[in-house]
Amino acid sequence: MKKLFFLLSCLVTPQLIFAQAKDLPDCKSVNIELAEVNNFFDNIVGKFKSKEDKISLVKTYFSDFSICGENGKIKDYGKNVEFIFYFNDLNYKGGKDEFRNFFEKLFISVESCFKATHQYKLSELEASRSYYFFETGKDISTSKRMIKLVLNYEDPNDTGTALSVSLNFEYYPKR
Repeated sequence: MKKLFFLLSCLVTPQLIFAQAKDLPDCKSVNIELAEVNNFFDNIVGKFKSKEDKISLVKTYFSDFSICGENGKIKDYGKNVEFIFYFNDLNYKGGKDEFRNFFEKLFISVESCFKATHQYKLSELEASRSYYFFETGKDISTSKRMIKLVLNYEDPNDTGTALSVSLNFEYYPKR
């Protein structure tokens, strides 16, 4: 009986795990979604929160608003607010090339939508690549409205590190 259970679990479990992953989104409406965030950048909590996560230590809200089909999460730290969209290889199919292409597509859209108000810097490390957008005429440390687009690669030395792309909108509200 134990052998039968073990055999069935070996056959069924991988299928369940891999069946949950979906293709990376094509993001056909990403420019419209980014424009909406841009219009309400200084009022993300008021505009996009749907319900509060009562468990988190940081004031956290779930959002029904999505970018590329992924719902955002809002974290209100008091002095700053983040609106986060996260895509990883646990939920999406693809290897390093697919995640890099998805990252570059998002970059093109973010750069296009925010080029009138933001400039950016690129940061590349061995296991990640990041674009930091900050207000034109300011530097990263004085900008009140920032966007981070980050690609994390699988690290062969750390099996816990997965492929992921995150898109974070951060602002410092006047309180």
